[in-house]
Amino acid sequence: LEVYFRRDALAKLANRQYVLVNLLEAPVLALVMAFFLRYLGQEGDYVFRENDNVPQYLFIAVIVALFLGLTVAAEEIIRDRKILQREKFLDLSWGGYLASKVGIMFLISAVQTLFFVLIGNAVLGIQGMLLPYWLLLFSTACFANVLGLNVSASFNSAKVIYIVIPVLIIPQ
Repeated sequence: LEVYFRRDALAKLANRQYVLVNLLEAPVLALVMAFFLRYLGQEGDYVFRENDNVPQYLFIAVIVALFLGLTVAAEEIIRDRKILQREKFLDLSWGGYLASKVGIMFLISAVQTLFFVLIGNAVLGIQGMLLPYWLLLFSTACFANVLGLNVSASFNSAKVIYIVIPVLIIPQ
């Protein structure tokens, strides 16, 4: 488990583009979404109690958490197929491999959803709801991570996986 976890973490940290996209994706989405859902009162000042868009913010935030979780996990198993074939003969633990993948995905999702909630709540002036909103979005992203790993294991092409992701999100 530790070997898989360390190897996967170092591979992800070495890929600057991967790190940059995954760190900036959630805050940018939160900023754009909160900006559009921010309601200005009659005097042009923002007043939280007059904002009727907070339920929409929560609904869209859950959809965004699904999207983030699916995209983080989408290619994980496909990307490692060749390595897994080589290591198959070494009799390494498949459970350890999956546990390390899930652990790293959950860690990435924890950071992404925390950034999302911090930015979104700050722009909309939502106070005192950091932990409940984060727990809601984090648990949703974790579900999406596991779903994304299943999708990644089910298909042989990254193109097919990225076509399937919107199909999984649309029913929401």
